[in-house]
Amino acid sequence: MKSFLRRAAALILGAATLCSSALASEALGSRIYSYTLDICDQTTLTREVMWSASKSDLRTENYVTYTPSSSVSPVVSYGSNVVDKQTVYSMAKGLERGGERVLSGINGDYFVMATGDPLGLVVTDGVLRSSASYLNALGFNADGSAVIGTPNLSLMAAFKGNNLKIADINKIRTANGFYLFTDDFASTTKNTQAGVDVILAPNTEGQELKIGTTVSCTVEEVIEAKGATSIPQGKFVMSISNKAGEWLQETIRSLEVGDTVDLSISSEDTRWNKVVDAVGAMHWILRDGIVDSSISDGTAAPRTAVGVKPDGSVIFYTIDGRQKGLSIGATIQMVAQRLKELGCQNAVLLDGGGSTTLVSTYPDYGTSSSVNSPSEGTPRSVSNAIFLVSNLKATGKAGSLYVTPKSLTLMPGASTQCVATAVDTGWWPMSSLPGAVTWSAAEGSVTTDGTFTAPQKAGVYTVTAESGGVKGSTNITVLQPTAIYVTNQATKKNVSTLTLAPGQSVDLAAAAAYRSVGLTGSDKCFTWTADEAIGSITQDGKFTAGPNTATGKIKVSSGSYAVTIAVSVSAPTRYTLLDGFEGTTPGFTAKGGTVSLDTAQVKYGKQSLKLAYQDGASVALSSPRTLAETDRYVSLWVYGDQSGSIVSAAFAYADGTPVTQSLTTLSFSGWKQVTAAVPENAKTFTGFSVAASKHGTTWLDQVVFSNEAQWDSTAPSVDLTVRGQAVTATTLDDISGSLTAKQISLTLDGQPVDFTWKANGTLSATLPALGTSSHQVSLTVSDACGNLARKSVTISGTAATRFADMQKHWASTYTTPLNDKGIISGVTANGKTNFLPDQKITRGDFALMTANWLGLDLSRYAGVSLPYADAASIPKWDENAVKALYAEGIMQGSKAGDGSLRANAKASITRAEAMTILGRILPQGYPQASLTGFSDAASVPSWSKDYVATLVELKVVGGSNGKLDPNASVTRAEVAKMLFTLW
Repeated sequence: MKSFLRRAAALILGAATLCSSALASEALGSRIYSYTLDICDQTTLTREVMWSASKSDLRTENYVTYTPSSSVSPVVSYGSNVVDKQTVYSMAKGLERGGERVLSGINGDYFVMATGDPLGLVVTDGVLRSSASYLNALGFNADGSAVIGTPNLSLMAAFKGNNLKIADINKIRTANGFYLFTDDFASTTKNTQAGVDVILAPNTEGQELKIGTTVSCTVEEVIEAKGATSIPQGKFVMSISNKAGEWLQETIRSLEVGDTVDLSISSEDTRWNKVVDAVGAMHWILRDGIVDSSISDGTAAPRTAVGVKPDGSVIFYTIDGRQKGLSIGATIQMVAQRLKELGCQNAVLLDGGGSTTLVSTYPDYGTSSSVNSPSEGTPRSVSNAIFLVSNLKATGKAGSLYVTPKSLTLMPGASTQCVATAVDTGWWPMSSLPGAVTWSAAEGSVTTDGTFTAPQKAGVYTVTAESGGVKGSTNITVLQPTAIYVTNQATKKNVSTLTLAPGQSVDLAAAAAYRSVGLTGSDKCFTWTADEAIGSITQDGKFTAGPNTATGKIKVSSGSYAVTIAVSVSAPTRYTLLDGFEGTTPGFTAKGGTVSLDTAQVKYGKQSLKLAYQDGASVALSSPRTLAETDRYVSLWVYGDQSGSIVSAAFAYADGTPVTQSLTTLSFSGWKQVTAAVPENAKTFTGFSVAASKHGTTWLDQVVFSNEAQWDSTAPSVDLTVRGQAVTATTLDDISGSLTAKQISLTLDGQPVDFTWKANGTLSATLPALGTSSHQVSLTVSDACGNLARKSVTISGTAATRFADMQKHWASTYTTPLNDKGIISGVTANGKTNFLPDQKITRGDFALMTANWLGLDLSRYAGVSLPYADAASIPKWDENAVKALYAEGIMQGSKAGDGSLRANAKASITRAEAMTILGRILPQGYPQASLTGFSDAASVPSWSKDYVATLVELKVVGGSNGKLDPNASVTRAEVAKMLFTLW
């Protein structure tokens, strides 16, 4: 697919014209530029780009104008049948494969998206392929002249003294009346309900349905059909649903093999008898020069229409839409008014929106390509299309030159390369030029190879090429920029601000536009300057930051227009945690609401701040903080309640005057990271405010101050080494900066261990006497933004196992220390205690192990009331543990088929369920591993995926033979391993 701005960059040949930006369309706005290209005798392709002052955006139209002649023919086309949807481009390629030179084409009638059924009539080669469910239509005679009107077709079937109205031809059958199908419709009738189908054969072989004619047929078969009936080639199927009127059904059923049925099609407007091609047109938008204001106007959208001028010339019109910066589209009445401006007296509206398409064949190319920009990104498949094909053959005799500039719109002083291609007298491209090319330009300059350099003033400039006695020219528009865009050459991303380290360099490039239309330029078209405090910049845009921390601006200009880039030269981003809400008190007080620490919704750690605010109240959370020089932004995570309330950060100036900065509107649900800049000259941070029109509840987490407006989502790096009782570790946080001892936790079997910490990121510690049991040493690091990193080392012991059945079991390393700490126990019988490691663990026993691992005092939960329908069946030894995990929000139960909530304490628990529960007891903020390396990753339930990914990342779970087996039952040994590894 070619871009119009590249392929049609030379839309001027000989008599082609360009309109200045001073011209305007009442319908669409002021014209920025307009190109018209001759593509055949009395046939042109035009693009006009206009500026809508009311919408501050572009409108881009593309249209073809032709005068009926022997050189061109309009034709209607569709897919393999009238309900087979294809793109206009695909239909064009089909015509080209058939030997046609497609000059242009547009989409046709409205259609039913689900079925491809065109709403109006379809005529090709003079044959009625589909009848109309509404009256307006657009037709073409054999000489190419257009007909707009209301055919109001009369479709009749006469047999056995009856003269009955046919509801429709080649439309999806309904229960209203009877329908006629031909093999143009499909291979079958596509009926989905039972009915009666009558096979009719024309008495004159090959006779087809045409307006103004009657086809006499003989009944070949009467079928009591249960669904779709095959349509014989060259024959007709008369069909009625068994839900239609009883009299009609019986009338059809009265037909017998050999009976005669006469099918007649007529229109009171006899012009339609001569029409060769036609499509339906829902709206007649311009009638005898008057815009039809009664039509519901709709919103600005892509549109397709056809207009006819008093002299008989025809316009195939499209306007793109729903694409900011390219074209916003037009309303129906705008299109009607625009076609009137273009000289049309009558016009009809065709399908629009994502269907709007225009293809064309450029003079220097052998086949058609897309010209417009479909609003859905790719062309939509449509029911039918209207094409203009050439009747001329290649002559091989040069008739003109097609001149193509690489760029249509330039900045003052910019250059573009022009190329000339020879076109023969039949408007076919030639493989070579008839002679050497001579270039000329009245203003500006052009080299012998066709490189044009624009003058330093805005305007429209013509470049002409001559070769072998034939000429061609193109017009190039030079515009003063109304916008300049700066990009980073390395990243190719737009730049509006820069944050650099001292001495750092960045290569910048500038591009310009005039009212969203891109302008070609070069370094020499721009002037670069930079504030001395921040560094220096060359005239090709290379900026080098100065040696000191500073802020300032880079300025790039062209003519009288300039843009600036805010530059901050500073050290790497640093974050300061104000509150992660992991303590025992909120640290904030509330007015007009209540605050509390909560575990229901948590983004980082194990707690967040819950704020319940009242209807109509303004809620202020106060915890004054004197702002440091580096406190330029405040960031946090907010859990939205979709209330529309506005959350702001609250500050105060030195004199106590309050000032707020909006953080977010609670129009969302779930967690969202938000940031607000600290107001200039603010001295203290006083908390947050919520402007609410109704009561609601939200949660806040991880309040952080930083010197830059960005959030750190990368966990620190950790390295841990254990040799005997000696522990050494290194930690590094490249994003948030240096860590402190408060952000580090060293544990032995889940219990804290004292350590020595140095500011360079090294840690050392001595473990207590280890004995002969196995142990787990873990180092956990949390940065200011709540990102967690963890590294663990297992110390294998030599202690004898406490269980008779664990002597040589792979899990004995884990069961002995867990048993020593009372987390797990076995079953004693006949003087032996067994752990039963390979037995599937019950949900109740899993709850008991987990509660013991957490160190919960189960007696405190004895009074908890459980909501489970099967609570009475929970084993007594598991009961308080189930209550504890339920009360702590860790274990929730599952819904039974009857809708009741059940604990299923005696049932086994799956690996996914176990990992979900263990994931809930961990603080939030750990990285999550990709599960794509496991062959059964797709079978991990969605509700457990995050927890599974976290445990895999922490190496608590590793899978087996490349599988996670998430829906398999977990064994007691596997649970012991997971609990030990979680220490």
